[in-house]
Amino acid sequence: MGMKILVLAYAVSPTRGSEYSIAWNYIVEMAKDNSMVVLYGASGSHMGDVKELETWLISNKVLNVRFVSVLPNRLTSALNFFNKKGILPYTFYFAFHNWQRQVLEVARKMIKKENFDVVHYVVPSGFREPGYLWKLGLPYIWGPFAGISNRPKQLFNSLPFTTRLFFILRNWANYIQFNYNYRLKRALNSTNLLLTGTSETKELIEKRYKISSICLPEHAIVKDGLGAFNYNEGEVFNILWIATIDARKSLNFLLKALSKIKVKNWHLHVLGDGPRKPAMVQLAEKMAISDKISWYGHIPRIEVFALLKLAHLHVITSLGEGTTTVLFEAMANGIPTITLNHCGMKDVVCEKCGVKIALQSEDQIINDISRAISDFIKNPEKINRLSEGLRVCAKSYSWENRRKLFNGFYNLAIENWRKMN
Repeated sequence: MGMKILVLAYAVSPTRGSEYSIAWNYIVEMAKDNSMVVLYGASGSHMGDVKELETWLISNKVLNVRFVSVLPNRLTSALNFFNKKGILPYTFYFAFHNWQRQVLEVARKMIKKENFDVVHYVVPSGFREPGYLWKLGLPYIWGPFAGISNRPKQLFNSLPFTTRLFFILRNWANYIQFNYNYRLKRALNSTNLLLTGTSETKELIEKRYKISSICLPEHAIVKDGLGAFNYNEGEVFNILWIATIDARKSLNFLLKALSKIKVKNWHLHVLGDGPRKPAMVQLAEKMAISDKISWYGHIPRIEVFALLKLAHLHVITSLGEGTTTVLFEAMANGIPTITLNHCGMKDVVCEKCGVKIALQSEDQIINDISRAISDFIKNPEKINRLSEGLRVCAKSYSWENRRKLFNGFYNLAIENWRKMN
Protein backbone atom coordinates (compact mmCIF):
# COMPACT_ATOMS: atom_id res chain seq x y z
CA MET A 1 0.00 0.00 0.00
CA GLY A 2 1.21 3.51 -0.84
CA MET A 3 0.52 6.58 1.27
CA LYS A 4 -1.99 7.33 4.00
CA ILE A 5 -4.02 10.35 2.92
CA LEU A 6 -6.37 12.56 4.93
CA VAL A 7 -9.00 13.80 2.47
CA LEU A 8 -11.40 16.71 2.86
CA ALA A 9 -14.38 16.23 0.55
CA TYR A 10 -17.36 18.20 1.78
CA ALA A 11 -19.83 16.56 -0.65
CA VAL A 12 -19.44 12.94 -1.75
CA SER A 13 -21.83 10.36 -3.16
CA PRO A 14 -21.69 7.21 -5.31
CA THR A 15 -24.96 8.14 -7.04
CA ARG A 16 -24.96 11.93 -7.51
CA GLY A 17 -23.21 14.06 -10.11
CA SER A 18 -21.29 17.34 -10.01
CA GLU A 19 -18.94 17.81 -7.02
CA TYR A 20 -20.32 14.68 -5.35
CA SER A 21 -18.99 12.62 -8.25
CA ILE A 22 -15.68 14.51 -8.38
CA ALA A 23 -14.98 13.42 -4.80
CA TRP A 24 -16.35 9.91 -5.25
CA ASN A 25 -14.41 9.11 -8.40
CA TYR A 26 -11.23 10.52 -6.89
CA ILE A 27 -11.62 8.43 -3.72
CA VAL A 28 -12.43 5.18 -5.50
CA GLU A 29 -9.52 5.57 -7.91
CA MET A 30 -6.85 6.74 -5.46
CA ALA A 31 -7.78 4.04 -2.94
CA LYS A 32 -6.41 1.48 -5.39
CA ASP A 33 -2.91 2.59 -4.41
CA ASN A 34 -3.38 4.37 -1.07
CA SER A 35 -5.09 4.23 2.31
CA MET A 36 -7.56 7.08 2.84
CA VAL A 37 -9.58 8.70 5.61
CA VAL A 38 -12.31 10.95 4.17
CA LEU A 39 -13.81 13.82 6.16
CA TYR A 40 -17.15 14.81 4.63
CA GLY A 41 -20.26 16.82 5.44
CA ALA A 42 -22.93 15.80 2.94
CA SER A 43 -23.99 12.99 0.64
CA GLY A 44 -27.46 14.48 0.21
CA SER A 45 -28.83 17.89 -0.68
CA HIS A 46 -27.84 19.77 2.48
CA MET A 47 -25.07 19.98 5.03
CA GLY A 48 -25.43 17.12 7.49
CA ASP A 49 -27.45 14.95 5.10
CA VAL A 50 -25.23 11.88 5.22
CA LYS A 51 -27.84 9.11 5.24
CA GLU A 52 -27.44 8.29 1.53
CA LEU A 53 -23.79 7.36 1.87
CA GLU A 54 -24.23 5.66 5.24
CA THR A 55 -27.03 3.52 3.78
CA TRP A 56 -24.94 2.68 0.72
CA LEU A 57 -22.01 1.62 2.91
CA ILE A 58 -24.16 -0.88 4.80
CA SER A 59 -24.15 -3.23 1.79
CA ASN A 60 -21.14 -1.87 -0.12
CA LYS A 61 -17.52 -1.20 0.64
CA VAL A 62 -14.64 0.79 -0.78
CA LEU A 63 -11.39 -0.93 0.07
CA ASN A 64 -8.77 1.12 1.92
CA VAL A 65 -11.22 3.96 2.67
CA ARG A 66 -12.76 5.10 5.97
CA PHE A 67 -15.49 7.73 5.76
CA VAL A 68 -15.87 10.08 8.73
CA SER A 69 -18.88 12.40 8.70
CA VAL A 70 -18.48 15.80 10.35
CA LEU A 71 -22.02 16.79 11.30
CA PRO A 72 -22.92 20.48 11.76
CA ASN A 73 -23.03 21.64 15.36
CA ARG A 74 -25.76 23.95 16.68
CA LEU A 75 -24.11 27.14 15.45
CA THR A 76 -23.40 25.72 11.99
CA SER A 77 -26.98 24.42 11.72
CA ALA A 78 -28.37 27.79 12.79
CA LEU A 79 -26.26 29.62 10.22
CA ASN A 80 -27.48 27.23 7.52
CA PHE A 81 -31.16 27.43 8.51
CA PHE A 82 -32.31 30.01 5.95
CA ASN A 83 -30.29 28.40 3.16
CA LYS A 84 -31.85 25.03 3.92
CA LYS A 85 -35.29 26.63 3.75
CA GLY A 86 -34.43 28.11 0.36
CA ILE A 87 -34.85 31.69 1.60
CA LEU A 88 -31.29 33.07 1.70
CA PRO A 89 -29.00 30.63 -0.20
CA TYR A 90 -25.82 32.63 0.42
CA THR A 91 -26.07 32.15 4.19
CA PHE A 92 -24.61 28.72 3.38
CA TYR A 93 -21.16 30.28 3.19
CA PHE A 94 -21.36 31.44 6.83
CA ALA A 95 -22.37 27.92 7.83
CA PHE A 96 -19.69 26.36 5.65
CA HIS A 97 -17.02 28.57 7.20
CA ASN A 98 -18.00 27.38 10.67
CA TRP A 99 -18.16 23.77 9.46
CA GLN A 100 -14.56 24.11 8.25
CA ARG A 101 -13.57 25.07 11.81
CA GLN A 102 -15.23 21.88 13.02
CA VAL A 103 -13.26 19.89 10.43
CA LEU A 104 -10.01 21.36 11.72
CA GLU A 105 -10.78 20.25 15.28
CA VAL A 106 -11.69 16.73 14.12
CA ALA A 107 -8.50 16.54 12.03
CA ARG A 108 -6.30 17.75 14.90
CA LYS A 109 -7.64 15.03 17.18
CA MET A 110 -7.18 12.48 14.42
CA ILE A 111 -3.52 13.24 13.69
CA LYS A 112 -2.69 12.79 17.37
CA LYS A 113 -3.70 9.12 17.01
CA GLU A 114 -2.82 8.41 13.37
CA ASN A 115 0.02 9.26 11.03
CA PHE A 116 -0.80 10.75 7.61
CA ASP A 117 1.58 11.34 4.72
CA VAL A 118 -0.50 13.97 2.91
CA VAL A 119 -3.61 16.10 3.43
CA HIS A 120 -5.71 16.77 0.30
CA TYR A 121 -8.57 19.28 0.08
CA VAL A 122 -10.59 17.93 -2.88
CA VAL A 123 -14.04 19.60 -2.92
CA PRO A 124 -15.73 22.00 -3.14
CA SER A 125 -13.82 23.02 -6.24
CA GLY A 126 -14.12 26.77 -5.62
CA PHE A 127 -11.68 29.24 -4.08
CA ARG A 128 -14.03 31.12 -1.72
CA GLU A 129 -13.63 28.84 1.30
CA PRO A 130 -9.99 27.78 1.72
CA GLY A 131 -10.72 25.91 4.95
CA TYR A 132 -8.16 25.40 7.69
CA LEU A 133 -6.41 22.07 7.12
CA TRP A 134 -3.32 23.88 5.88
CA LYS A 135 -2.76 24.61 9.59
CA LEU A 136 -2.08 20.95 10.42
CA GLY A 137 1.63 21.16 9.64
CA LEU A 138 1.48 18.23 7.20
CA PRO A 139 2.21 18.11 3.44
CA TYR A 140 -0.84 19.81 1.95
CA ILE A 141 -2.35 19.74 -1.54
CA TRP A 142 -5.38 21.81 -2.60
CA GLY A 143 -7.49 21.34 -5.70
CA PRO A 144 -8.15 21.27 -8.51
CA PHE A 145 -10.27 24.37 -7.91
CA ALA A 146 -11.56 27.28 -10.00
CA GLY A 147 -14.33 29.88 -9.75
CA ILE A 148 -12.15 32.99 -9.87
CA SER A 149 -12.98 34.03 -13.43
CA ASN A 150 -15.71 36.63 -13.92
CA ARG A 151 -18.80 36.19 -16.08
CA PRO A 152 -18.36 37.64 -19.61
CA LYS A 153 -19.49 41.29 -19.48
CA GLN A 154 -20.02 41.47 -23.24
CA LEU A 155 -23.02 39.14 -22.87
CA PHE A 156 -24.73 40.89 -19.95
CA ASN A 157 -27.20 42.76 -22.16
CA SER A 158 -28.75 39.44 -23.21
CA LEU A 159 -29.60 38.55 -19.60
CA PRO A 160 -32.76 39.31 -17.60
CA PHE A 161 -32.29 42.41 -15.42
CA THR A 162 -32.16 40.52 -12.11
CA THR A 163 -29.58 38.05 -13.47
CA ARG A 164 -27.52 40.88 -14.95
CA LEU A 165 -27.50 42.62 -11.57
CA PHE A 166 -26.56 39.37 -9.84
CA PHE A 167 -23.62 38.80 -12.22
CA ILE A 168 -22.37 42.36 -11.74
CA LEU A 169 -22.46 41.92 -7.95
CA ARG A 170 -20.84 38.48 -8.28
CA ASN A 171 -17.99 39.89 -10.35
CA TRP A 172 -17.36 42.58 -7.73
CA ALA A 173 -17.54 40.04 -4.89
CA ASN A 174 -15.15 37.77 -6.78
CA TYR A 175 -12.69 40.62 -7.23
CA ILE A 176 -12.75 41.58 -3.56
CA GLN A 177 -12.58 38.01 -2.25
CA PHE A 178 -9.77 36.99 -4.56
CA ASN A 179 -7.63 40.07 -4.05
CA TYR A 180 -8.21 40.94 -0.39
CA ASN A 181 -9.15 37.76 1.51
CA TYR A 182 -6.31 37.40 4.00
CA ARG A 183 -7.14 33.78 4.88
CA LEU A 184 -7.12 32.87 1.17
CA LYS A 185 -3.65 34.40 0.88
CA ARG A 186 -2.43 32.43 3.92
CA ALA A 187 -3.93 29.19 2.60
CA LEU A 188 -2.34 29.65 -0.83
CA ASN A 189 1.06 30.40 0.69
CA SER A 190 0.76 27.38 3.02
CA THR A 191 -0.18 24.95 0.26
CA ASN A 192 2.66 22.66 -0.79
CA LEU A 193 1.11 21.86 -4.17
CA LEU A 194 -1.67 23.86 -5.78
CA LEU A 195 -3.90 22.40 -8.50
CA THR A 196 -5.98 24.80 -10.58
CA GLY A 197 -8.96 23.57 -12.57
CA THR A 198 -8.65 26.01 -15.49
CA SER A 199 -5.88 27.89 -17.26
CA GLU A 200 -7.68 31.15 -16.44
CA THR A 201 -7.49 30.34 -12.71
CA LYS A 202 -3.84 29.38 -13.01
CA GLU A 203 -2.97 32.65 -14.74
CA LEU A 204 -4.91 34.81 -12.27
CA ILE A 205 -3.22 33.23 -9.24
CA GLU A 206 0.23 33.57 -10.77
CA LYS A 207 -0.43 37.22 -11.63
CA ARG A 208 -1.90 38.20 -8.24
CA TYR A 209 0.00 36.03 -5.77
CA LYS A 210 3.09 34.96 -7.74
CA ILE A 211 2.28 31.33 -6.90
CA SER A 212 2.70 28.63 -9.54
CA SER A 213 0.24 25.78 -9.89
CA ILE A 214 -0.50 22.75 -12.02
CA CYS A 215 -3.56 23.10 -14.27
CA LEU A 216 -5.77 20.02 -14.20
CA PRO A 217 -9.56 19.73 -14.76
CA GLU A 218 -11.42 18.73 -11.62
CA HIS A 219 -13.31 16.01 -13.49
CA ALA A 220 -12.06 12.98 -15.40
CA ILE A 221 -13.52 10.09 -17.36
CA VAL A 222 -14.57 7.05 -15.37
CA LYS A 223 -14.77 4.79 -18.42
CA ASP A 224 -13.76 5.43 -22.01
CA GLY A 225 -13.31 3.40 -25.15
CA LEU A 226 -17.00 2.89 -25.87
CA GLY A 227 -16.30 3.65 -29.51
CA ALA A 228 -17.25 6.32 -32.02
CA PHE A 229 -20.63 6.56 -33.74
CA ASN A 230 -21.31 6.80 -37.47
CA TYR A 231 -23.89 9.42 -38.43
CA ASN A 232 -25.36 9.23 -41.94
CA GLU A 233 -26.88 12.09 -43.89
CA GLY A 234 -30.67 12.20 -43.62
CA GLU A 235 -30.85 10.49 -40.22
CA VAL A 236 -32.24 12.33 -37.21
CA PHE A 237 -29.39 14.36 -35.70
CA ASN A 238 -29.74 14.07 -31.92
CA ILE A 239 -28.48 17.03 -29.87
CA LEU A 240 -28.08 16.90 -26.10
CA TRP A 241 -28.16 19.84 -23.66
CA ILE A 242 -27.77 18.96 -19.98
CA ALA A 243 -27.85 21.54 -17.18
CA THR A 244 -30.00 23.46 -14.75
CA ILE A 245 -32.31 25.65 -16.81
CA ASP A 246 -31.42 29.07 -15.45
CA ALA A 247 -30.12 32.31 -16.94
CA ARG A 248 -26.46 31.37 -16.38
CA LYS A 249 -26.75 28.25 -18.53
CA SER A 250 -28.14 30.28 -21.48
CA LEU A 251 -30.25 27.62 -23.18
CA ASN A 252 -31.79 30.50 -25.18
CA PHE A 253 -28.56 30.71 -27.23
CA LEU A 254 -29.04 27.16 -28.47
CA LEU A 255 -32.79 27.51 -29.09
CA LYS A 256 -32.27 30.64 -31.18
CA ALA A 257 -29.43 28.96 -33.07
CA LEU A 258 -31.56 25.92 -33.90
CA SER A 259 -34.40 28.12 -35.19
CA LYS A 260 -32.03 29.40 -37.90
CA ILE A 261 -31.17 25.95 -39.29
CA LYS A 262 -32.94 25.28 -42.59
CA VAL A 263 -32.58 21.50 -42.56
CA LYS A 264 -35.06 20.03 -40.07
CA ASN A 265 -33.83 16.49 -39.38
CA TRP A 266 -32.55 17.39 -35.90
CA HIS A 267 -33.97 16.78 -32.45
CA LEU A 268 -32.97 18.48 -29.21
CA HIS A 269 -33.04 16.59 -25.91
CA VAL A 270 -33.08 18.96 -22.91
CA LEU A 271 -32.12 17.26 -19.65
CA GLY A 272 -32.62 19.35 -16.56
CA ASP A 273 -35.04 21.62 -14.76
CA GLY A 274 -34.94 25.08 -13.29
CA PRO A 275 -36.55 28.50 -12.91
CA ARG A 276 -36.16 29.45 -16.58
CA LYS A 277 -37.76 26.32 -18.00
CA PRO A 278 -41.24 27.87 -18.59
CA ALA A 279 -39.63 30.81 -20.39
CA MET A 280 -37.52 28.48 -22.53
CA VAL A 281 -40.54 26.32 -23.44
CA GLN A 282 -42.36 29.51 -24.41
CA LEU A 283 -39.37 30.68 -26.47
CA ALA A 284 -39.29 27.36 -28.35
CA GLU A 285 -43.00 27.70 -29.13
CA LYS A 286 -42.52 31.28 -30.31
CA MET A 287 -39.79 30.15 -32.72
CA ALA A 288 -41.91 27.20 -33.95
CA ILE A 289 -39.40 24.51 -32.95
CA SER A 290 -41.19 23.03 -29.92
CA ASP A 291 -42.15 19.89 -31.86
CA LYS A 292 -38.43 19.14 -32.29
CA ILE A 293 -37.59 19.30 -28.58
CA SER A 294 -38.02 16.77 -25.77
CA TRP A 295 -38.02 18.17 -22.23
CA TYR A 296 -37.02 15.48 -19.73
CA GLY A 297 -36.68 17.46 -16.52
CA HIS A 298 -34.39 16.14 -13.81
CA ILE A 299 -33.89 12.41 -14.40
CA PRO A 300 -31.72 9.69 -12.77
CA ARG A 301 -28.13 9.51 -14.00
CA ILE A 302 -28.69 6.02 -15.46
CA GLU A 303 -31.28 7.54 -17.81
CA VAL A 304 -28.86 10.34 -18.68
CA PHE A 305 -26.26 7.75 -19.68
CA ALA A 306 -28.82 5.96 -21.86
CA LEU A 307 -29.59 9.19 -23.74
CA LEU A 308 -25.88 9.92 -24.12
CA LYS A 309 -25.53 6.71 -26.12
CA LEU A 310 -28.13 7.97 -28.62
CA ALA A 311 -26.72 11.47 -29.12
CA HIS A 312 -24.55 12.84 -31.94
CA LEU A 313 -23.72 16.21 -30.42
CA HIS A 314 -23.48 17.75 -26.96
CA VAL A 315 -23.81 21.53 -26.51
CA ILE A 316 -22.66 23.72 -23.58
CA THR A 317 -23.88 27.32 -23.53
CA SER A 318 -23.03 28.18 -19.92
CA LEU A 319 -21.70 31.63 -19.02
CA GLY A 320 -19.69 30.21 -16.14
CA GLU A 321 -18.36 26.81 -15.05
CA GLY A 322 -15.29 25.07 -13.78
CA THR A 323 -15.24 22.12 -16.16
CA THR A 324 -18.70 20.60 -16.23
CA THR A 325 -19.10 16.88 -15.45
CA VAL A 326 -21.23 16.15 -18.49
CA LEU A 327 -18.41 17.22 -20.84
CA PHE A 328 -16.42 14.19 -19.73
CA GLU A 329 -19.48 11.92 -19.79
CA ALA A 330 -20.04 12.96 -23.40
CA MET A 331 -16.37 12.35 -24.21
CA ALA A 332 -16.58 8.87 -22.72
CA ASN A 333 -19.41 8.08 -25.14
CA GLY A 334 -17.65 9.48 -28.22
CA ILE A 335 -19.95 12.52 -28.43
CA PRO A 336 -18.35 15.76 -29.69
CA THR A 337 -19.15 19.01 -27.88
CA ILE A 338 -19.88 22.54 -29.04
CA THR A 339 -18.99 24.92 -26.22
CA LEU A 340 -18.36 28.56 -25.54
CA ASN A 341 -14.61 29.16 -25.56
CA HIS A 342 -13.98 29.88 -21.89
CA CYS A 343 -13.75 28.31 -18.42
CA GLY A 344 -12.48 24.74 -18.22
CA MET A 345 -14.09 23.78 -21.51
CA LYS A 346 -11.55 25.97 -23.31
CA ASP A 347 -8.74 23.77 -21.95
CA VAL A 348 -10.34 20.38 -22.64
CA VAL A 349 -12.14 20.69 -25.97
CA CYS A 350 -9.84 20.80 -28.99
CA GLU A 351 -10.25 20.75 -32.77
CA LYS A 352 -9.99 16.94 -32.72
CA CYS A 353 -13.07 16.44 -30.55
CA GLY A 354 -15.29 19.52 -30.67
CA VAL A 355 -15.95 23.13 -31.61
CA LYS A 356 -15.23 26.21 -29.47
CA ILE A 357 -17.39 29.30 -30.01
CA ALA A 358 -15.89 32.76 -29.45
CA LEU A 359 -17.56 35.12 -26.96
CA GLN A 360 -18.04 38.43 -28.76
CA SER A 361 -21.79 39.03 -28.72
CA GLU A 362 -25.06 37.16 -28.38
CA ASP A 363 -25.82 37.39 -32.11
CA GLN A 364 -22.33 36.13 -33.01
CA ILE A 365 -22.65 33.15 -30.63
CA ILE A 366 -26.09 32.22 -31.97
CA ASN A 367 -24.97 32.46 -35.60
CA ASP A 368 -21.76 30.47 -34.99
CA ILE A 369 -23.60 27.67 -33.18
CA SER A 370 -26.22 27.55 -35.91
CA ARG A 371 -23.59 27.33 -38.67
CA ALA A 372 -21.64 24.61 -36.86
CA ILE A 373 -24.70 22.38 -36.30
CA SER A 374 -25.98 22.92 -39.84
CA ASP A 375 -22.54 21.99 -41.20
CA PHE A 376 -22.52 18.74 -39.21
CA ILE A 377 -25.96 17.75 -40.47
CA LYS A 378 -25.06 18.47 -44.09
CA ASN A 379 -21.56 16.98 -43.86
CA PRO A 380 -21.71 13.87 -41.64
CA GLU A 381 -18.03 13.10 -42.16
CA LYS A 382 -17.16 16.16 -40.05
CA ILE A 383 -19.08 15.06 -36.94
CA ASN A 384 -17.93 11.45 -37.46
CA ARG A 385 -14.32 12.63 -37.60
CA LEU A 386 -14.71 14.43 -34.26
CA SER A 387 -16.33 11.37 -32.70
CA GLU A 388 -13.40 9.27 -33.86
CA GLY A 389 -10.99 11.87 -32.47
CA LEU A 390 -12.49 11.40 -29.04
CA ARG A 391 -10.97 7.91 -28.90
CA VAL A 392 -7.61 9.64 -28.43
CA CYS A 393 -8.74 12.68 -26.42
CA ALA A 394 -10.75 10.64 -23.92
CA LYS A 395 -7.72 8.56 -22.95
CA SER A 396 -5.88 11.70 -21.86
CA TYR A 397 -8.59 12.41 -19.29
CA SER A 398 -9.18 8.94 -17.87
CA TRP A 399 -9.22 8.39 -14.11
CA GLU A 400 -6.56 5.72 -14.57
CA ASN A 401 -4.17 8.36 -15.92
CA ARG A 402 -5.33 10.77 -13.23
CA ARG A 403 -4.37 8.26 -10.52
CA LYS A 404 -0.80 8.11 -11.82
CA LEU A 405 -0.65 11.91 -11.86
CA PHE A 406 -1.95 12.27 -8.32
CA ASN A 407 0.49 9.71 -6.94
CA GLY A 408 3.26 11.81 -8.44
CA PHE A 409 1.68 15.00 -7.09
CA TYR A 410 1.70 13.60 -3.56
CA ASN A 411 5.40 12.88 -3.77
CA LEU A 412 5.96 16.40 -5.08
CA ALA A 413 3.86 17.93 -2.26
CA ILE A 414 5.94 16.05 0.33
CA GLU A 415 9.16 17.20 -1.34
CA ASN A 416 7.94 20.83 -1.36
CA TRP A 417 6.85 20.55 2.28
CA ARG A 418 10.29 19.35 3.31
CA LYS A 419 11.86 22.35 1.56
CA MET A 420 9.55 24.72 3.43
CA ASN A 421 10.19 23.15 6.85
